[in-house]
Amino acid sequence: MWTAFGWLIGRPLAILLVAALWALAAIGLPRSHRALTANSLAWITFAVWEALVQAVTPEANIRVDLLLIAPLLSGLGLWGVVAILWRPRR
Repeated sequence: MWTAFGWLIGRPLAILLVAALWALAAIGLPRSHRALTANSLAWITFAVWEALVQAVTPEANIRVDLLLIAPLLSGLGLWGVVAILWRPRR
């Protein structure tokens, strides 16, 4: 079964790459800085968490924590995309 976060599970360096992309967007798009920085920090936190899970319980195959993490990152990602695309009226 394919999931949007499936390719990231167990790969903290890939998660850090996603965080770096959000950080670059935050630097390049200053009017969306708050949303993009929040995304970057959330993905960095997820990378640290994933590294800890891999270090402490590498055999964990049922990841209930992802039931909270995936919707949070999805919501933040949506906020980031809306912040990029939103053009305030003048």
